[in-house]
Amino acid sequence: MSGSVILCVDDDNDVLALLVSALTTCGHQVLVAADGRKALEIAASNRLDAVILDYVLPEMNGGQIAAGIKRLRPLTPVIMFSGSSDIPASDLIHVNSSVHKLQGLRKLLAVLQRSLPTHGCRRADLRKFARFTVNVPFAAVVTRSGSTATLSGVSVDLAEGGIGGMIEGELEVGETVHIRITGPELGLTLAQPAQVRHRHGAVYGFEFLEMTPPQQAELRRTCLERAPGLAS
Repeated sequence: MSGSVILCVDDDNDVLALLVSALTTCGHQVLVAADGRKALEIAASNRLDAVILDYVLPEMNGGQIAAGIKRLRPLTPVIMFSGSSDIPASDLIHVNSSVHKLQGLRKLLAVLQRSLPTHGCRRADLRKFARFTVNVPFAAVVTRSGSTATLSGVSVDLAEGGIGGMIEGELEVGETVHIRITGPELGLTLAQPAQVRHRHGAVYGFEFLEMTPPQQAELRRTCLERAPGLAS
């Protein structure tokens, strides 16, 4: 699990120092925040493989922060690492795992290790769908630190699972964007949140995050009708 990017959120500097020491020793890159506002800023502009956060924090509690992170990074596992014993169930809806601080770092690291493999396989998720050679203009809309940018692109392949293409700009693997296709080329309008899954030179691969089965079926039918060639 080495090399992952972990965001740690806690307003206790001693706890943050302990987490940074343990996680960097394991080979991870660690980002830190002392409150929810900073945590969400980091989540909006950085690839994250996991988030470890306290519950009692200034301005927003851990449940509210977890909800905000999941809006930005739906696939990123969130681990609550708190000394609180009476966290309401409603504040754990967006939390994947919970470790009491009395259980210590060994327990936390074990939970983290189990959480990362399901999130770490990036390329395979796009491969589970046949990809059709479709060349249409699209836009990738990305928000960073409160600012929104629209990056124009041209697809090289498309499927119900995602889209691959070249864009005018730079994105990081793990970033969440909104993919938009509004032209008549496909005969449909596509607006989907997606995550950057891989990059090869100027070509990016995006995985759709919220496409429903009916939407997937419609997109597949469109690809079969208009783009019979398969990319893979």
